[in-house]
Amino acid sequence: MKRSRITYLILFVLSLVYIYFDGGFLPYTLLYIVLLLPVMSVIYLLIVFNTFKYTERIEKREYQKGETLDYTLRIYNNTPFYIAYFTVYMHMEGQMLIKGMKNEYLTLRPFSVHEFKFNVPILYRGKYKIGISHIEIRDFLNLFSVKYYPSETKQIRVFPRILPVEDLDVPYVRVSEREYLSQNKDVGHTEIKDIRDYMYGDSLKKIHWKLSSKFSKWMIKETNASSEKEVWVLLNLSAMSGDAEEVLKTEDRTVEFLISVARVLLSSGFNIKLCFYRNEQICLTYSGDNGFMQLYEFMAFMRFDQMADFSDIMAMFIDSIPERQSVMIFSPLVDEKQLDALQKMTANGHDVSLFYCEVEESPIKDDIKRTLEKELPELGIKTVNLLKTPSVAAKFGRYEREGTIHEETVL
Repeated sequence: MKRSRITYLILFVLSLVYIYFDGGFLPYTLLYIVLLLPVMSVIYLLIVFNTFKYTERIEKREYQKGETLDYTLRIYNNTPFYIAYFTVYMHMEGQMLIKGMKNEYLTLRPFSVHEFKFNVPILYRGKYKIGISHIEIRDFLNLFSVKYYPSETKQIRVFPRILPVEDLDVPYVRVSEREYLSQNKDVGHTEIKDIRDYMYGDSLKKIHWKLSSKFSKWMIKETNASSEKEVWVLLNLSAMSGDAEEVLKTEDRTVEFLISVARVLLSSGFNIKLCFYRNEQICLTYSGDNGFMQLYEFMAFMRFDQMADFSDIMAMFIDSIPERQSVMIFSPLVDEKQLDALQKMTANGHDVSLFYCEVEESPIKDDIKRTLEKELPELGIKTVNLLKTPSVAAKFGRYEREGTIHEETVL
């Protein structure tokens, strides 16, 4: 548009020069034409802006990852004019979610309809703005432009998948093999084994009322029976760097495996204490089928955006976890410091399982991989690489079907 304005100014100056050196009918006619053209172009722009129509259609607003998104956009030119400069700007979030959904630079014929159809599988969980961000229309001289903003922003919510984890060939998630029970096997009674301070998410049924009254603060009683049916889950929400799609895939893999394991545990009568750090130490307790739905909704759009070092966060939770517990660590990215914290947990008598996706880039990356694959299992720490374990990769593999994108102009 800048080039068109410069060109117009040059024509205007030349027409004035023409009059100056050769005043007459033709030079003045050319000047009037040059002056009238922008006025006519503005009138044309206003007519097109007020008469064009478009429709967007999305089948639904909530999806589960892997489902197919059907999106249709139809643009109508209801004028007898040829629209040379018509640009449709799509939301960047939608461009990332749907391959092929990009900004469109269109030329619309008189009384025509231009249609775009997207039929693609949704590859990532999250909340996404879909469709038109705004439309820009320019006059036929490409001197002026107007923008149209939709009255409604279309947004969809994509929930993570719930997979049949019990079918995976990963023994660390089989409740029948009692891998999640603590090493204290004395069940069937409610002998108090520990007293600790109240943490956010603790059940009111576990409050020790007498001691709470004595010390003027909430005190929680831990019993053998309650400990046996409880699993502590520590989630690493640290922000990851790198390719955006690879980061999303890694985060989704972690979330989906966590909620899939949680479904098995909760349906088997276990309580889950989900612990993470988001500006402060947070611990939430879930139990039963209702607890799973609450956990699923809570984790569906969880953001991995914390800047704190996860090894420091693990150290904080180590001091809060009662002795001899079943602890599951979900960490998309593992580094050397986390290995030290894992060994400290094991030394405290906890039954530890680590679920991870990647190892942090460093000079000792290969050594860390070897520790995860060989040395930690020898210490009793169960490790699962969610990206490389064959059975896991098969269940969580990338979709083969890329979907279809269709564009056509209907006269």
